[in-house]
Amino acid sequence: MPTWIEIPAEKFIYQPDQQQFLNARRSRWCAKCKQEYVCPPSLVCPLCETKGARLYDRLTIIAGRRWGKSKIGSVAAAEEATIPNSTVWCCAPTNPKLHRYVIPAMQQIIPESWVKSWNAEFLDLRLKNNALIHFQTLEDPDQGRGQGLDALWVDEVCELTKAHWEVIRPSLAGDTVAFFTTSPRSYDWVYEELYKPAEEGLPGYWACHAKTSESANPRITTEFLERERAQMSEVMYRQEYEADFVHFTGSIYGGSIEPQILRTEEAIREIIPEWPSIDSWRQVLVGIDTGADHPFGAVKLVSTERGLVVVGEYLERNKSFYQHASSLRSLAISSTTRWACNKNEKQGMIELAQPPFNIMCSPAENDVVAGTERVKAWLEKRQLWFVDSNCPRTIKQMKAYRWAENRSPKTDEKRTEKVYKKDDELPDCLRYALMTWPLPIQHPPELDKRRDLSHLPGEARVTVERMRRIEADLTEEPTTVTGDFWG
Repeated sequence: MPTWIEIPAEKFIYQPDQQQFLNARRSRWCAKCKQEYVCPPSLVCPLCETKGARLYDRLTIIAGRRWGKSKIGSVAAAEEATIPNSTVWCCAPTNPKLHRYVIPAMQQIIPESWVKSWNAEFLDLRLKNNALIHFQTLEDPDQGRGQGLDALWVDEVCELTKAHWEVIRPSLAGDTVAFFTTSPRSYDWVYEELYKPAEEGLPGYWACHAKTSESANPRITTEFLERERAQMSEVMYRQEYEADFVHFTGSIYGGSIEPQILRTEEAIREIIPEWPSIDSWRQVLVGIDTGADHPFGAVKLVSTERGLVVVGEYLERNKSFYQHASSLRSLAISSTTRWACNKNEKQGMIELAQPPFNIMCSPAENDVVAGTERVKAWLEKRQLWFVDSNCPRTIKQMKAYRWAENRSPKTDEKRTEKVYKKDDELPDCLRYALMTWPLPIQHPPELDKRRDLSHLPGEARVTVERMRRIEADLTEEPTTVTGDFWG
């Protein structure tokens, strides 16, 4: 039996993301030589022949439909089984998917010449090097308890629950490597527990995000993808084929964020014609979260005839208050900038008001339910927009903003609504800003292309509004009334 698996090119076509995953799983660190190396065909350092530690032991592939997730997972599992006396588990969320995808994928990869025995009752495949490949369905969370595992592969892990993960996690102690292949469902536990740690550079974690493409699957064509896009909602297409984390299950704002994201210069100019400049006469609104025990955050909005547009963000930690306040000043482009802050953050407002900053904040109501309803009202009226390139973290946090589980342990009754307090700084900033701003206009914004008057002084604004009403009365078609009303 060979020491490493080789796949004929005609059976499996590698593309960059797939190869990067294999290289990441093969990567080890030699403590003696102080160097990283990729281990095939041997597990030892090529310089000193010392077995190094794995560089990554939690690897996750988030990919679109028909990307080849099961194929690449089976290749990785087969490579782990080339280590003599190893125990490798190959798992799926349901029994049908185990037999439909996982087992057939492994059958294509494992040569018959490697096989010592097959136990169809227990789904155990014993190789001639005494390695054991066990196939396991995870419909019951307790089925994820495995002792002495060397490697674990779970296909379509997003279909499992957090309860499954809590059972599986203790089985991964020591030098066990676990790799997961899946399409995204939402900002769920997979995102929080597996993808995000890798994104933030936590040691031992690796992840990739891969779209469905012709390079990943030769059977996929541009015409096919265009047809799928035409037949699906944009949100669903982004989730299924572009592998985007679109929204959080049980989220506060759900899918209402996605349609309000301005991704192109043309789309932005439909609302802010002078973009990328911003006229000085436009009213600027900045919401602030001073953050004592969490990052200091701020969002910048500008008022337009079509509503409010989030055009800037600030999110930093481990800086002095002076540094934060200095950075806030760069967000303002107008002397008429309005500042909003949580009314309970009195010390923060006092500090911001001191020279040389002179940032005078309006105290915003911190009622979470009322604040989120205010934001929802703006989104539902389609009068709140986000410039994708300028506020990516705000968009990400808004999509993931959700209610925390808050039930009585005795009665299981839901108690007062509480927001999940993690990565919520920028949504809070937006909430504070809108709580100091009037409600959205009630008529569709596209019906009124006239300039917003909120920047004008009170008396001037009242005069202009009166003239507009007179103008509307003069141009209104006369109403013909019939019947006894006129006598």
